[in-house]
Amino acid sequence: MDVSEDELQGLYTWVDEIPLSRPKRSIARDFSDGVLVAEIIAHYFPKYVELHNYSSASSVTQKLYNWNTLNQKVFRKLHFSANKVDVEAICNCVPGAIERFLKLLQVKIANHRSKSS
Repeated sequence: MDVSEDELQGLYTWVDEIPLSRPKRSIARDFSDGVLVAEIIAHYFPKYVELHNYSSASSVTQKLYNWNTLNQKVFRKLHFSANKVDVEAICNCVPGAIERFLKLLQVKIANHRSKSS
């Protein structure tokens, strides 16, 4: 799933509209530990995420732990999961990986919100 320049601007605008606990400097690095993804989901579905389960991390091991927790406890409630290859790319700050994931997440959140209303 590629992300066009227009979609990138839309994604960045969407993320900027959500109050997050830390400023965004480098989107790949800032989102690599999964904490801000948990905060985005908590913004829309507060009952789905227990934010205390996610701690800021710089080690790949802790980042993977956070993402696995998201996969097991949160993404299933939105009826999807992040595959291992994508998660590893995000944890390792591969350019474009988090943008592709955020595009998918944005769609899943919109679909879930429309079904819930």
